[in-house]
Amino acid sequence: MDQHAHGPIHTLIIPIGGIPLLVPSAIIAEVVNVPELVPVPFSPQWVLGVVGWRQRAVPVISFEALMGAGVTPPGLHSKVMIFFPLPGRKESEFFGILTSSEPQPRTIDSTEGLVTEPPESRYIATCLKFGDTLVGIPRCKMQVMI
Repeated sequence: MDQHAHGPIHTLIIPIGGIPLLVPSAIIAEVVNVPELVPVPFSPQWVLGVVGWRQRAVPVISFEALMGAGVTPPGLHSKVMIFFPLPGRKESEFFGILTSSEPQPRTIDSTEGLVTEPPESRYIATCLKFGDTLVGIPRCKMQVMI
């Protein structure tokens, strides 16, 4: 038996301005409608504000602004994807990413997708192409202080 064979991976395609992101669904705590974003004084442009989620103040970021594009304000179909804390962070350090619409589930296996060169960014590890759809896989340890 091949030791490197993997079963299917349950993922979500996160629609954002520019290239959509592909993440394992296991790292998502919840997808919520966009509540009121409370601004954070003196925060970088990519920090849109904080939202109240389960008695916590969760920072919400604009991934496209983090990548150097402009900030896309929340729209009618926008959602906030609440992520579990990244490796090496405190258990309480949840964060959210603003999406342009509802994330789309996709089950992939190791034979799917063509690996392509990622855009020059310290936040995208690689890209996959499924037919005509190109998605970026964010780095697990983004060196961002939220």
